[in-house]
Amino acid sequence: MVGADGLHSGVRRLAFGPESAYVTHLGYHLAGWDLPNDLGAGPVPRQYNVPGRMASVAADQREPDRATALVVFASPRQDHDRLDLDRQKALVADAFAGLGWHVPRLLAALRDAPELYFDAIARVGVPRWHAGRAVLLGDAAWGVTLGGMGVGTGLVGAYVLAGELALAGGDHRVALPAYERRMRAYAGRWQRGASPGRFLAPATGWGLWLRDRLLAARPVQSLLVRSTGSLATEADLPDYAARV
Repeated sequence: MVGADGLHSGVRRLAFGPESAYVTHLGYHLAGWDLPNDLGAGPVPRQYNVPGRMASVAADQREPDRATALVVFASPRQDHDRLDLDRQKALVADAFAGLGWHVPRLLAALRDAPELYFDAIARVGVPRWHAGRAVLLGDAAWGVTLGGMGVGTGLVGAYVLAGELALAGGDHRVALPAYERRMRAYAGRWQRGASPGRFLAPATGWGLWLRDRLLAARPVQSLLVRSTGSLATEADLPDYAARV
């Protein structure tokens, strides 16, 4: 049984225990919703910050007459029904009430939005990814909301899991520990560092000023591009097809 069902994995809960044992809240929430692009937004997101809050809007590249709003805000852990759309909208509206820029227009669109992506920015830490015939993959095992490369590392993990199962002739007692040994260091590289929320919505005016100055510096820009590229391309993956 493979638990590849995300940060709030039901398989992980059933096979390994409650979510509270493995998911750490990192002090922020994020939300996203669609709206008509009557603000003239382009494909590059336009961003507005005050301490502890960030709002952005960008055109949908497939439908330029539509746009997507994304907000990030500092907030303690919220214990509410994850399917309660009205409660989630209220949390966003309260967090961004009274702000300028395009925020009032974004919040007006939020009231009528039929769908909303809302979640905590959190980090998953599971001491052991397999138990018996159950194994965790992707965000269920090593996720970090925003910047955790969950899709990319999940694809790598699926390749390794399938390859190790093939090498072991389907023997999960051999394949699952081998999969975990190979993936631990690679997936762990994406989990290091501070909360992405602290970068997107620094808690102080000084933090905002420092982030903007750093991002404007060409050496920092080059370092970010190089480090992301190396993390994405330096995985040493076996050619399982050649070995089976």
